[in-house]
Amino acid sequence: MGDLDMFKRVCCWAVTLFFACILGPGLSETVFAAKSVPVSDFEFFADDDGRYDFETVSAPAFAAAFQPYPHRTISLGITKTVYWLRFRIPPRESGETAADSQFFQLDNPNIDRIDLYVPQAKAAVSGAPYLAKAVGVSRPAANREIWDNTWVFFVPPDYRQEQYWYLRLESSSALRMSAKLWRGNTFFTEALYKNMGFGLFYGILTAMLLFNLFTFFVLRDKAYFYYVLYLAFMLLYQLQVHGYLRLWLDLPYRLYNAVFWLWLAGAFMAAICFTGKFLQLSRADTFWRRSREILMATALLQGALGVWGYNIPANHIAHAMGLAGPLLFMTLAIASYRRGFRPARYYIIAWGVLMAGIVTWVLAAYWPALTGAENYLLTATAAETILLSFALGDRVKILLGKEAVLQQNMQYYQGLSMTDELTCLYNRRYLARKMGENIAWAKQREMPLTLMLIDLDHFKFYNDEYGHMEGDKVLIRLGEVLLRVLDASQPAFRFGGEEFVVILPDMNCHDALQVADRIQRNLRDEVFSPAADVRITVTVSIGIAELRRPNDSAESLFRRADEAMYKAKADGRNRAVCF
Repeated sequence: MGDLDMFKRVCCWAVTLFFACILGPGLSETVFAAKSVPVSDFEFFADDDGRYDFETVSAPAFAAAFQPYPHRTISLGITKTVYWLRFRIPPRESGETAADSQFFQLDNPNIDRIDLYVPQAKAAVSGAPYLAKAVGVSRPAANREIWDNTWVFFVPPDYRQEQYWYLRLESSSALRMSAKLWRGNTFFTEALYKNMGFGLFYGILTAMLLFNLFTFFVLRDKAYFYYVLYLAFMLLYQLQVHGYLRLWLDLPYRLYNAVFWLWLAGAFMAAICFTGKFLQLSRADTFWRRSREILMATALLQGALGVWGYNIPANHIAHAMGLAGPLLFMTLAIASYRRGFRPARYYIIAWGVLMAGIVTWVLAAYWPALTGAENYLLTATAAETILLSFALGDRVKILLGKEAVLQQNMQYYQGLSMTDELTCLYNRRYLARKMGENIAWAKQREMPLTLMLIDLDHFKFYNDEYGHMEGDKVLIRLGEVLLRVLDASQPAFRFGGEEFVVILPDMNCHDALQVADRIQRNLRDEVFSPAADVRITVTVSIGIAELRRPNDSAESLFRRADEAMYKAKADGRNRAVCF
């Protein structure tokens, strides 16, 4: 019932987080829709060879080359083609003056090169009809006009509203973005909320990373190690793909680009290793082994292509891996769950949430109708890390439970291997080990030690007269007497037949004789009825040997106890003798 309740709670969390992925970006856009003005009505021209310059493209004779762009959001796919766009920004609202601040924003932080050409009203003074602004991932961070993870430009107060603005876009990542015009201080308000939201998600990823890293150091479970690697690479990837890392590390573009692809390849490979370890998949499984080899090779290929600057094929491979990887992981998890591996159910939910975000992210590169794809993926990633932590916790709980059961079984069978089945005392096999341990302990601390050998008197006659079943009852009763009289530090053993052995640490002959007397008195109080109208008691003869000589061994001590026991029998039985 407890597992079912946990499963329901995780499902509720998953549904909540999923709807957060779906509704969160939309609500954010709704809140700030009134504060920003979307820029649309684009016209575009595909410069396949990248051979046209701004003077050519902006000339009146070139206007016929531009075609209307049918979507509000710019989405041109992953391509080597350079795209030129021209557009007009919305006119100022009534009551606004040229002194009121305006900002133009392109919200994709991963575009390699962005050239914006703004028409100037005072071209005669400046000598140029357009003001050129050049930014992008491949260009120095100092080119940014506003320190933001996206590309934000000041709109000059004296721009010509009737003239086209021109935008040149070149990138090896998906050419997808929306363009917005912000008025007054609304952009800074939106940036504050946006950064708080990103901080929340990055905080979740960091918290999950540190928590699972600590858990790995405690449990030393390799599943946690691979999961921590996956979280670390995903955190770095998300910081980079959303433009925040570029704000802090103004590395040369080739190095920055290589690091990006190495982190993404590392995230793929860590996810593959984590899946195999978490689901306890064996390399003997042909399907898993071949799938693992293909995924690993593809991840390495994607990373190598990206590092060497072949970003476009690397991007296509990464999108394919983003779809195929989680789908394979979910398939394997479903198969593991059907085989009885219960933690796989949380794993299925976690990758299902991420899969929704990845599908949205991948399709957004080719489908302009999708909006807020980057927010979907980030939220889905944060949700997945929490759900996978739940899955790992459930896995550890089940594995620890199995280990506890195994430990109990080991203790049970170990007890069987050390215990006499009839009397429940220790057996002869265990006696040899305990004798050596106790003698070594006594010699090291110079403490006394005695060995007691107990033999039932006339037991052969008892067996012959009343049968072995009745004889076994006597042996059982003697075992019960020994357990009752002796304490935990004084182990008793059935040596064989009717002979029993007791080790008495920290006791000399005088103390041992008192223990022997208690055993004999307790046994005499036991009355047996082996036959109708027969009531009988039994006695024992006890031989005791004390560890006195420096060269005493288990063999010599046992030999003297045996001699003492025969002396007790020779003296009339039902007595104890100590040598």
